[in-house]
Amino acid sequence: MNKFKSKEIWEQLKKRKVVRVAIAYIVVGWIVMQVGEVVFEGLGLPPWSLTLLIVLVLLGFPIALVLSWAYEFTSDGVHKDPAGNIESLTEVETYQDGAPSIAVLPFDDLSEKGNQVYFCEGMAEEILNALCKVPNLRVASRVAAFQFSSKQADITEIGEKLKVKTVLEGSVRRSNDNLRITAQLINTRDGYHLWSRQFDRKLADIFDIQEEIANSIASTLSLTLKQDRRPVQQHVDPKAYDFFLRGLSYFARHTTQDNIYARQMFKQAIDIEPEFGRAWAGLAYTYGFSYMYFNATEVNLAEAKRTSEKALELAPDLAESHVSAGIACCMDASYKKAEVDFEKAIELDPKNYEAWYFYGRTKVHEGDLKRALKLFERASRVRPDDFQSVLLQAQLYTSLNQKDKALEVTAVGIERVRAVLELNPDNNRALNMGAFALLRLGQAEEAKQWMETSMQNAPMDSIIQYNGACFYSLAGDVESALDCLENCLIKVGNISREWLVHDSDMDNIRNHPRYEEVVRSFPE
Repeated sequence: MNKFKSKEIWEQLKKRKVVRVAIAYIVVGWIVMQVGEVVFEGLGLPPWSLTLLIVLVLLGFPIALVLSWAYEFTSDGVHKDPAGNIESLTEVETYQDGAPSIAVLPFDDLSEKGNQVYFCEGMAEEILNALCKVPNLRVASRVAAFQFSSKQADITEIGEKLKVKTVLEGSVRRSNDNLRITAQLINTRDGYHLWSRQFDRKLADIFDIQEEIANSIASTLSLTLKQDRRPVQQHVDPKAYDFFLRGLSYFARHTTQDNIYARQMFKQAIDIEPEFGRAWAGLAYTYGFSYMYFNATEVNLAEAKRTSEKALELAPDLAESHVSAGIACCMDASYKKAEVDFEKAIELDPKNYEAWYFYGRTKVHEGDLKRALKLFERASRVRPDDFQSVLLQAQLYTSLNQKDKALEVTAVGIERVRAVLELNPDNNRALNMGAFALLRLGQAEEAKQWMETSMQNAPMDSIIQYNGACFYSLAGDVESALDCLENCLIKVGNISREWLVHDSDMDNIRNHPRYEEVVRSFPE
């Protein structure tokens, strides 16, 4: 074991309080044996009783160390640490020590009709997911890297903005089942090509191409794509895989309509390949997200449970299967089962952002805000450009009456939002969540601008329109809040009545006659 690795382990032992527990145990154990020697003699107990006490104290020492590693001892009790292996922690921390880093940009579509953007994005995303399995390699998230899609940006600029040393870019020319794929790995400091390759293959060879590119990059960066860390890659009918990539492309946009389109694509993939586990997981995501964000109906919940169970049956070693099951269980208030699924997902893929993030949301539903905070913090470390997990942390600090900490974390979240908007000014999720954060910081005018922009960009997106009503209610603009609610009812119409009735954000308008009319108009 090298010196660097030893240092990492020592730091993790301290972070997990193993060292502290060891010292405390030794001190307490010594006191117990000293007291035992005096007391046992005074009580006239046989000599072997003291020997037994010493043996029990010694046997308890390794048990205490194991428990301190696997569990977290807090003022609220003992909690299992879902990141029980050291690798999931050290990989994140080594990024700050000059570890290799990469961004995978969407491949350019050079097809004659220019209608293969979804395929190019999917190709890049699959390679990105494979590289995420490489230990000690920091990979810019899809959200960050894909913001450079269709943008003429200098490689050095990309490197600076994404904080990566290398960039993978390429192109795809597709004609029926024939593929020409080029890929090149570029040093962002000087623009020199570190590796390049052209593939002339059939569509059926796409999985082999993705694996070869990922392995070549890892080799060039002197890293290893471990066999046991490779993503579950099921070789399926090329037409099914094509629909699957279309589904991924739609789902990544996170709008109401795109979620519906993604569902249709995943269903098409499953119709062609009924045992395509990844497509079942994708389908489960669409139902889970519909229930969580867009339309909380029993049908969506039932389908989220059914499709996630099918994904688990077909692909039990796929982290996404367990994440989809965890989301469904959370929505069904089966929190303990959700916890098991999320922890399994983290075990399979410690860099799976969704596992950490939705595990945190599950803990919020349970009311365990302190635990949720730690899970959101892990999510933000897995995806350093993410603003959602940070802004949710800020909200939790507010709920815990830690106002100074809430303001501090909110400021960090706003910085991340601004970084996203610099590259993609129309990112509605960033504008929407950022507006609430600015409002909490007292920057009401800019907050209003961001909210209005997001609502104008997505007039038919139910969650954004509903959030607009919440925003204006919190801002004290009663009429605008009511206008947003009525717009949701008339134009969108799929907001959960339960949300509306119980959402504390609506407290400022709850007694208004227009609010009462809107509530009566929403379906039970």
